[in-house]
Amino acid sequence: MDNVSAIKCYHCTVAPPSRHQNNTKTQLCSKFDESSYYEVDCPWSTMCMKRIFKLKLLKGEQETVSRGCAQQKNTEQVYKSGAWTPQHNIEEPYTEGCQTIDDSTYCFCRGSLCNSATKTSDRGNYHADAMAVIFVFNVMKYIRTIEH
Repeated sequence: MDNVSAIKCYHCTVAPPSRHQNNTKTQLCSKFDESSYYEVDCPWSTMCMKRIFKLKLLKGEQETVSRGCAQQKNTEQVYKSGAWTPQHNIEEPYTEGCQTIDDSTYCFCRGSLCNSATKTSDRGNYHADAMAVIFVFNVMKYIRTIEH
């Protein structure tokens, strides 16, 4: 795997990381300020991601954002020299732009740190096929669960 195409993205979450995660650095989107504190290397991505969604709270809803590397890592088991070994590849399942699925808007962009500020243009409908995006998102989520 050649990491030349890897980029940096802003990373922040709505909730602090759990004690089971290796990342001890709490990067909450509520405090996001586009500083280097929120920058992460994305060795398995060529795109950054931003998700805009509403949290249901006791007194209504609050729009919030999470940011990170696009999930593009695909791991397959390959039989080489008499043994099964994992082979990692970067897939290109996303197109640049935003797509709303259910109550979330997913935005993908190319270029380091492109997932910074929330823009009204992020909410537009682009040419992405919603079913394909849902399928790819679920496949990537499944792959992440079997890798852990």
